[in-house]
Amino acid sequence: MKKLLQSLCLVISMVFMMSCFGVPASAASTARYQLPFEPNAQAYLLVSLDTGEVIFEKNSHEQYYPSTLTKMLTAYTAYKYVDDLDGTMVTAPRYVYDELYGLNSATADIRQGEVLSVKNLLYAMLLPSANEAASILADYLGNGSIENFCMMMNNEARKLGCTNTNFTSAHGLFSENHYTSAYDLYLIAKACWETPGFMDIVTTTTRQMPANTKHAEPYYIQNINRMQNRSTGYYRSYAKGIQVDTPDYSNYVTVCQKNGENYILVVLGAAEISDEKRPVFITAAEIMDYFFETYSMRNANTLTYPVTDITVKYAKDTDSLLLYADNEVMSILPNDADESSFQKVYNLPETVGAPVKAGDVIGTVDYYLAGQKVGTSQLVSHTDVERSTLLYLTGKLTEMFTSLYFRVVVAVTVTLVIIYLIYTYRKFRQHEKMQKVHRRR
Repeated sequence: MKKLLQSLCLVISMVFMMSCFGVPASAASTARYQLPFEPNAQAYLLVSLDTGEVIFEKNSHEQYYPSTLTKMLTAYTAYKYVDDLDGTMVTAPRYVYDELYGLNSATADIRQGEVLSVKNLLYAMLLPSANEAASILADYLGNGSIENFCMMMNNEARKLGCTNTNFTSAHGLFSENHYTSAYDLYLIAKACWETPGFMDIVTTTTRQMPANTKHAEPYYIQNINRMQNRSTGYYRSYAKGIQVDTPDYSNYVTVCQKNGENYILVVLGAAEISDEKRPVFITAAEIMDYFFETYSMRNANTLTYPVTDITVKYAKDTDSLLLYADNEVMSILPNDADESSFQKVYNLPETVGAPVKAGDVIGTVDYYLAGQKVGTSQLVSHTDVERSTLLYLTGKLTEMFTSLYFRVVVAVTVTLVIIYLIYTYRKFRQHEKMQKVHRRR
């Protein structure tokens, strides 16, 4: 019985702690819209890089094996630790090839003892998804230990906010303890996208590798991302990088850019389709084609026209003031919707007193879409409003006479006067009585 009570108390305590501290922000993310079809994927996530909105989502916080997508974090870690990508030269050690021997894994034909710049190793790793290039970088950055490098890259993942990621290699060949989630891959891809020079590499179709002691002549490596290759049936002009896995082509992360808008799409676990060697490209194209046909980025406000107005007191020439937003707030809307879909919640005083200067912040407005907050703008004046001294003094006197404080003071004063009069009257009456008594005597 005692153990049962202890267990019950433990469960109650856990429930109480969860209710107090809530769900982490990343785990609580919800998609704004739903796809009208079921994509060929175990998990997917589409996020706007411009607003941070989660647009479509499925199982985005579940753990999955990422395969080659691991190399995004390998590259990001290299950018963090190497200042001179072109000038830093690395020698390919022998032992990294022992793990890859006989696996027929992706390669860029980098040979044992070959010396390459970090920049060329990044091209080799990110274009043809060369596994030896990933391990060579890991060995160099980990000071001869790939295990040390994995600790470094997992630490970088934690800094980015990843909570479902643990990588045990730099290349992503299968390991039971090697996993991540679609949401974590979005965080990693976003960090890569923000890293100067990274997108230049992953959007390159062909790269010439230099001649060296192991290659008598320069040779070329190709980008395996068929969605940005015009000569393939998968081509989409909006697809910009980033990484696709081999040989199954079931996982994919790409930046999608169209009409000045930027998105990251993550697709995990696209199942093999009969006679289709690269199913993840089909899934990615279905999601993005539908999105661009159906939705677009729209303004919740404008900087040109006023958002609202407010009553002004003590002003010389006006009794109202127009208020403008100080920044644009944007969100994703269906193409057949209009700006009235946004709801505005104002945080303003009832009135504002002159003088007012152009640029003065009077309040704020919060914008909501389907119950979710999408942004906030400060509401500012675009004009100066001068004060009328006469109106100011009159207003202050009026405020004084109508204020609660003044009414209390008047009430107290009147009460005291009445009490004094009553007291004086009673004293007078007592005095008269005393006078009558004296006269009788």
